[in-house]
Amino acid sequence: MGRDVRQVLKTVRGEVLKGCKLVFSRVKNNKKLWEVAGELGATCCKELDSSVTHVISTDMGTRGSRWAVKHGKFLVHPRWLEAAYYLWKRQPEDNFVVSC
Repeated sequence: MGRDVRQVLKTVRGEVLKGCKLVFSRVKNNKKLWEVAGELGATCCKELDSSVTHVISTDMGTRGSRWAVKHGKFLVHPRWLEAAYYLWKRQPEDNFVVSC
């Protein structure tokens, strides 16, 4: 008996952001994006700590954005997450820089 293709696809998609730990900083629709991140294998949390790899934001002025810059973490626009979801591949963070 063959494997269920839906399960295979779910497993593949779940590897896209494996190892990434995300914090959302004042992002609209963050509940939906949180779910997308989970489907991609990322871990989402609400607190900033040294284990966070990415801060997702649209604004450089948020506390989370400033923290990411100060601590050398990736600060990316929510489009980074959306692109990874649609392209089934982690995208270069430099292509999704948060500006003013």
